[in-house]
Amino acid sequence: MAERVLELDNVRAGYGETVVLEDIGLVLGASETVSIIGRNGVGKTTLLATIMGHTTLHSGQISLHGKDISGLATYRRVTAGLGYVPQEREIFPSLTLRENLEVATRPGAWTMATVFELFPRLGERAENRGNQLSGGEQQMLAIGRALIGNPTVLLMDEPSEGLAPVIVEELARAVKRLAQTSGLAIILVEQNSRLALDIAPRAIVLDRGRIVFDGPSETLRDDPAKLEQFIGVVKA
Repeated sequence: MAERVLELDNVRAGYGETVVLEDIGLVLGASETVSIIGRNGVGKTTLLATIMGHTTLHSGQISLHGKDISGLATYRRVTAGLGYVPQEREIFPSLTLRENLEVATRPGAWTMATVFELFPRLGERAENRGNQLSGGEQQMLAIGRALIGNPTVLLMDEPSEGLAPVIVEELARAVKRLAQTSGLAIILVEQNSRLALDIAPRAIVLDRGRIVFDGPSETLRDDPAKLEQFIGVVKA
């Protein structure tokens, strides 16, 4: 494997005294893309929240570029190289699209121009306020805002949720392009398993807070029965 950019070692975490994740061991290499799939409520979003420092870490260690970040505040994890696209998008409704990007900008290859090149629709809507954007545009903005912070690891939580199929296709093309050409390491949590397996070469299946599969996406793509066994009804 290439350089280990993110490593979770025997992580046990949850909310307060409630433990959601058990014995999580995960290594992400530089420029690697992995999808996290599984039934609702198995801990997928909690896994990303734990990496970002939003949960209670009961035991284990989280390392970024070989440095222990387990005790760092969320904003310090961001400056250390984590980018986060939350499920709720959390854009600023009263700021323009351009201002939403400006407040997150940090030096690096990703600039306003490169974000607009990835998502031309954002460039067309740059002066619109956040609350004037469609759901798809808000999702693109949330991804662009994470990118313009120039992270080395990008965490994406359910980017296709609630969006029309044509917008999902547009987003999928952009995320696949990121996975193949950006040099970023990416963890994609996605309820749409077919989409996730198409974008990410490696898949991790969570069940009841534990990893029950970690391997090539094609293993699950080529074996629908195995995929259904892991996640139930398979989304087309």
